[in-house]
Amino acid sequence: MSFWGEDVNVAILARVLQLMDALERQGGTPIGALDFHAFAYLANVLSPLWAIEPIDDSILKDKTKLGPYYPKLQRGLETLVGRGLVEVVELRNTKSISEFPQRATFRLSHGPARQALEQIGDLPDEQDTAFFLQELAGAFLEIKDDKRDDAAALDATFSDPSIASDRVIDFGDFTGRRSPNPSWNTAETFQRYAPKGVTLNRAEKLAMYVRLLKRKANG
Repeated sequence: MSFWGEDVNVAILARVLQLMDALERQGGTPIGALDFHAFAYLANVLSPLWAIEPIDDSILKDKTKLGPYYPKLQRGLETLVGRGLVEVVELRNTKSISEFPQRATFRLSHGPARQALEQIGDLPDEQDTAFFLQELAGAFLEIKDDKRDDAAALDATFSDPSIASDRVIDFGDFTGRRSPNPSWNTAETFQRYAPKGVTLNRAEKLAMYVRLLKRKANG
């Protein structure tokens, strides 16, 4: 993957492309930065359902942001724009001082992005990752676009009252082994409410959890 360059984290760039690809395949692009970060966060925190390693197993609970925000992913997104793999569709100024001073929407640049995604897809386990992200994107995009960051902020892990603002939410551990998190635990509990003899698969648990967030965000 020499065209990625040597000055950036290739794993971050690859995951940004995978996230954008999943959203696009479900009709979710162009997408704004805030919604993109909300989707990326849910992908990280729900990845244990697919036994997939999250690209990041911690996040700062930043009180200046309405919902989850990853500086590294944002830099990766901007890097891909600079290298022609992602396009800025719209850019407008905002009056907010606590969020982005400018709001942009993004989509894949099909030719260059498709070449990169083909290379990513040839790597071990990345087809499973792509399937997981597409399942998540389908559920995520059922949430109204003005409620998506709210929904992510109401996630069981992000909204944990025991973690104060401006503290790090760690849903992994320091050995690199996945550990349970409230979001994963909540998704798994849906099995208890399934009709007798019915076993929910991981896609059904994921969809049910995201729909729970949707209901919470809608009040």
